[in-house]
Amino acid sequence: MAQTRIILDTDIGTYYDDAVAVMFAAQSPELIVEGVTTCYGDTHLRAQIAAKVLEISGRSDIPVFKGIGVPMRDEALMFGFEGDGILEPGEEPAYEEQHAVDFMIETIMNNPGEITVVTLGTVSNIAHAIIKEPKVVDNIKELIMMAGVIVPIVDEKGVRRSPIEEYNFNNDKIAAELVLRSGMPMSLIPIDVTLGAPLLDEDLERIRTSDSPTAKLATKIFDLWPPQEKLIYTAVGIPTDHTALWLHDPLTVMHAFDRTLMQTYPLHIEAEYNASPVEFEMYIHNTNGKQDMLRTNPKKLPPNMDVALEVDGVAVSRLFADRLIAPVGNGVA
Repeated sequence: MAQTRIILDTDIGTYYDDAVAVMFAAQSPELIVEGVTTCYGDTHLRAQIAAKVLEISGRSDIPVFKGIGVPMRDEALMFGFEGDGILEPGEEPAYEEQHAVDFMIETIMNNPGEITVVTLGTVSNIAHAIIKEPKVVDNIKELIMMAGVIVPIVDEKGVRRSPIEEYNFNNDKIAAELVLRSGMPMSLIPIDVTLGAPLLDEDLERIRTSDSPTAKLATKIFDLWPPQEKLIYTAVGIPTDHTALWLHDPLTVMHAFDRTLMQTYPLHIEAEYNASPVEFEMYIHNTNGKQDMLRTNPKKLPPNMDVALEVDGVAVSRLFADRLIAPVGNGVA
């Protein structure tokens, strides 16, 4: 079986889907996870969370590296629930001393054309890697990003479930602009597509009734999520009842080895800025005094990346549950 070598870059902790995406990657024999790197906010705590998740997944062999937590401009850190249901009080899991950016550069440059970077949060680490070593652009195999909005959608309750401006890119807009203009091979998995991949009730039940350590941890995290979701959505101006457990980040990881789950199209995506009303609390703290938001509208220009526009949500849910209920260590081929 051909394996894809990846670096998994994550803001694990704020939402449930990063943690279960790390479990999914650790449990996927199609992947060689070279390392997990952390971004956005308290990257030390995020690295500890990642290390604990990998330990529970039986994959302490996968190294974890602390990365860039501060955006290149502005400061828009949203509160989260960092480590709830994962870390015990006073627990301090160890991780690698090398910085995530240096690890990325070293791994990509020592393995030209072989390393795929999958980003589940800001693109801060890969942007800094490009600045420090521009040849990363020519030596990376692919960058797969969970980010952006192509077609904003509204759910059956009339709630706009995807914003006009997406969270990951806007938490480090300058990094996103740099990466989008880098010219490296890229795939974009936008939130309007990931919202087509909820965890189905029957697959959630398979996870809940499994004795697998990964399934047990996922169940614990899922049970904590609905009240957390309500607080977060209320803080950003979209009070709503719990809707679904969306597989944003696991779906993005899946794309590293399975191109049948989503239909992608070659499009030209640029970083463009639009003035927006202050709709989200996270945007109030821009230090430049403007509410300029990065958007990812397609342009009628030569394609610069592949963009997912359609998803087989049923297949995604099934595959996700299959991996989480599998025996721990399933990801070691």
